[in-house]
Amino acid sequence: MDRDTPLSPETDVLVDANVFIAIGHPTNPRYKRFRRAVQTADVVLKLPNRVIGEIGGPETDRVQIALEEGWAEVIDAPAPTDGDAVAASDIARRTIANETGRPEHEVEKTDTILAGLAIQFCRDRSTAGVIVLTDDKPARKGVEQAVATQGYTDAISVYGVADIIGDDPGDSLRLI
Repeated sequence: MDRDTPLSPETDVLVDANVFIAIGHPTNPRYKRFRRAVQTADVVLKLPNRVIGEIGGPETDRVQIALEEGWAEVIDAPAPTDGDAVAASDIARRTIANETGRPEHEVEKTDTILAGLAIQFCRDRSTAGVIVLTDDKPARKGVEQAVATQGYTDAISVYGVADIIGDDPGDSLRLI
């Protein structure tokens, strides 16, 4: 299925662990559609080290294939001395805590790191923009709030898997 996609080679695409969980194993039709969309758009997904750990490490079949085929790469978290990245992560953490009713110290670190990385990539790299992919609604709100507060709404966008591959009624529903 051909469809418009926000992905382009000029953008950096940061990916949350739940995206690889949502698309399933390499034999899953969602995985195949997602891989095809990413490869067709000629982008390389950026997977923070912490994301890789959440989904079982780089040996996990869905990650291993993405790395071996070159449509994903592992990246480091933002430096703890990067003030803008740390501020974005803090904003995301507070927003996610408010959305979920959990204390800030219980908020998933990867979700907050994505906000910091998005700001860092947008500021430090010469790309047309940054896309954060997550199917986690509180994380999405956290990243969007951090982006808005830091003044990067024109350069950073947040999308979910359905925005990339659409919704197929034949797919099984998985809530995260």
